[in-house]
Amino acid sequence: LNSGVLLCVSGCATPEELSIESVHSAVEKMFETLRGLRHMRNHLKQLRSVYSASDGVHQATYRPFLRQILEEVFHPDRAECPDIEHMSGGLTDLLKTGFSMFVKVRHCHFKV
Repeated sequence: LNSGVLLCVSGCATPEELSIESVHSAVEKMFETLRGLRHMRNHLKQLRSVYSASDGVHQATYRPFLRQILEEVFHPDRAECPDIEHMSGGLTDLLKTGFSMFVKVRHCHFKV
C-alpha cells in the first residue's frame, strides 16, 4: 500500500503501525461518510441516483455522480438543474460579509 493512502485512511504512517482497531475505525469512518452521502442525496430532486434499473427492454445503467453533475452544468440544451446552486465565494462576498459585521455592531450604553 502507498503510505500516503495508508496514512489518510487509517491514521497510521506505516503498515507496521496497523492494528485491528485502527483498521476497524477507518472502515467505520468510510461507512459513516457513505451513509452521510446517501442521506444528503435523498434530498436531491434530479441527481438522486447513480443507478437506473432495467425495464425489460433496456439494460440497467450506471451514471457516476460527478458525470451527472458535469453533464448538467455543461450541456447547452439543459434547463437549470434544481440540485445545483451557484454560490459565489469571491472576494466581493468576503468583503461584504466583513463590512456588514461592522455595520451591525451595537454600542452598549450604561446608565449610571
